[in-house]
Amino acid sequence: MKSKEKLQTAATTLFMEKGYENTTVQEISSLAGVTERTFFRQFKDKSDVLFDSENHLGKQVANYISEHSSDTLNPLKLAVSGFAAITLFDENRERTLLRTQIVESHPDLKERELLKAQTLIMSVENTLSPHFDSSLSMLSARFSVEIFHLAFVKWTHEKNKKFSEQIWSVYDTYKKLVELP
Repeated sequence: MKSKEKLQTAATTLFMEKGYENTTVQEISSLAGVTERTFFRQFKDKSDVLFDSENHLGKQVANYISEHSSDTLNPLKLAVSGFAAITLFDENRERTLLRTQIVESHPDLKERELLKAQTLIMSVENTLSPHFDSSLSMLSARFSVEIFHLAFVKWTHEKNKKFSEQIWSVYDTYKKLVELP
């Protein structure tokens, strides 16, 4: 296991045991078996351990959109398909659920999660915009991220469905809503 992964595992363990506020970088580093200097090479602070500061999720969705932009005339479906292609959550279910629990327990972390969502919207919008009208790109980015969030909440509560199934379920509900008179 790489030092970054060790630090993430140690931080999650300590945040769950002691709480986010009561955990120090020194304790995280010690449990991970690395120095504080190594910690700060990987992360800017202890909250950074919980967040995708490099926007890997946004990059995965953007890559999907770029690779499949000629497959459809529907930018929303394309963006939703990009989110549905993500396997990270199903592959790391326990860790993802713990992270969610930690973030939900602290107001500052919730706020950072909202900022992360804005970054995700911009990533999707910027990838859609060369292929679609700017208004369609903007709306599709916002709606797809909202569909992603609703699907994620459902996924955290329903163990028997994969994340992609939740995405398509929420997307189908959205389509029904749009079709209402």
